[in-house]
Amino acid sequence: MHNPFPHQESFGPADMYMGDGMREPVEPGLSSPPVQLTASSAGIPPCPKCQSSRVDARNLARRTGGAIGTVAGTTSGIAFALSGAETGATVGVLAGPAGAVCGAIAGAVIAGLIGGAAGCATGSVFGEIVDDKVLDNFRCHACGHTFSRPKASA
Repeated sequence: MHNPFPHQESFGPADMYMGDGMREPVEPGLSSPPVQLTASSAGIPPCPKCQSSRVDARNLARRTGGAIGTVAGTTSGIAFALSGAETGATVGVLAGPAGAVCGAIAGAVIAGLIGGAAGCATGSVFGEIVDDKVLDNFRCHACGHTFSRPKASA
């Protein structure tokens, strides 16, 4: 077979995987070095105690708020699943009795998913506010100090 790119080596399907056991597909010639973010490049402040840039955002309230919001949103979505099932059954009637049943189930599932996604987004936003305003959201890997973002002077 003619290679349309004569400057590149040809390879087969077996050559698309790395040999390190990770089994991650890789195209030849397109590998790039891993990007490492420092505290200054990611908008994370340096440690006020030791001035290290090895700082990580903990985001505890954001993750907790997202989880609680997902549960609450899914619960409210299930509560509204009756209306979703009713709508799905109405649309599914066009396909007959089996379509009404499938439409009702699909309507209930979609109502639960939409409620869960909305709850997760809302909980994450509230958690992010708590992380920024209340908690010490950053942790220095060099000295172990936890701190919050410096307050802006007004």
